[in-house]
Amino acid sequence: MPKKQTKSTNPDIYRFIDFFVKTGEKILGKKPSVVRGKDGKLVSYALRRISVGKLETLAVWFLARKKKLQPCIGTMLSTRVLEELTREMNKSAFWKEIDQLMDVYYPRTALSPDISLPATRMWQPFTHADITSMKEDVARIMRKSY
Repeated sequence: MPKKQTKSTNPDIYRFIDFFVKTGEKILGKKPSVVRGKDGKLVSYALRRISVGKLETLAVWFLARKKKLQPCIGTMLSTRVLEELTREMNKSAFWKEIDQLMDVYYPRTALSPDISLPATRMWQPFTHADITSMKEDVARIMRKSY
């Protein structure tokens, strides 16, 4: 008898978690820990506010710049890390730094002659409003569930 699926699953959640683990291995040289259930919920809440591409850009920044912190999705989406990110975004060199990080870990490739799109996707910038709304939404949901 087949299992009943009680909840609909969002493929973007799995895509981001796979990206986070692969990027963590690439940047840190070790596999970040993923807490089954909790991290999926956190990613789901974050994806309500920002796109997967923006969340991936945030993950690269977090894993490259916050090496002393535990490499977890929960840590990345914590209020303190997101507040620090907001402060960093006010610096004039922030987006240049993001651009350099993405080029180091996910270099751009030339256009293919028969395809008009680049072989790799470009990073997506996020705004203060994106981070603030995501931070408030995740914090509110976490207060309700724990």
